[in-house]
Amino acid sequence: MKCPLCSQRKGKRACPANNSTICTQCCGEKRILEIDCPESCEFLKIGRSHESHAQRTRHLFTSDPVRLEKRRRVYTEHEAVIGHIELFLAEERRRSRDLRDKDVAEAIDLLLATMRTEEKGILYERVSSDLVVDGIRRRLKEVLNSHLNPPVGAGERLRTSQAIECLEVIREVLASHMQAGPSELSYVDFLARLMPRRERLGSPGSPIIIPGR
Repeated sequence: MKCPLCSQRKGKRACPANNSTICTQCCGEKRILEIDCPESCEFLKIGRSHESHAQRTRHLFTSDPVRLEKRRRVYTEHEAVIGHIELFLAEERRRSRDLRDKDVAEAIDLLLATMRTEEKGILYERVSSDLVVDGIRRRLKEVLNSHLNPPVGAGERLRTSQAIECLEVIREVLASHMQAGPSELSYVDFLARLMPRRERLGSPGSPIIIPGR
């Protein structure tokens, strides 16, 4: 029986989302993004595990030893913050088919410029006339504010300098995805497939893989 998604290849995997048997290629390429995969699907779990190790190691690596050590340190010290940001971006990609890597990059650049200026004691918020970009910027700022100004008893307060480092490292990884190939959705699609769906952006848990450890 042919795969009902592509009508070309033979169906080999039982898909609980479609109650049918689909081909391995459609399962790998369309999971989460086009198929509403339940979190209990074994093929989803296997795919996430394989992609996580391969992609994380590839895009976190840099031949610059200073920058590599910074990435390792930031991912280790601020795993919860990185995970929260990645979970937010994954949810945004699943909600919007129009979101592109360049939109996220521009939003991060604007937020970084604002925070670097703020760290010097000058309050000047950079915004974008692009509604998609500015929406990401505003909501990403809310995510960071939950760590910069956590409720009493919610945990250690993140410093502005630490938030900047988290954004810088994510921006470098994003740049690696953008330089790797022709896809305009490499980074956001990776996160959308990797991060589990949650009803609310809380208690993040990113499966972080740090090269060389």
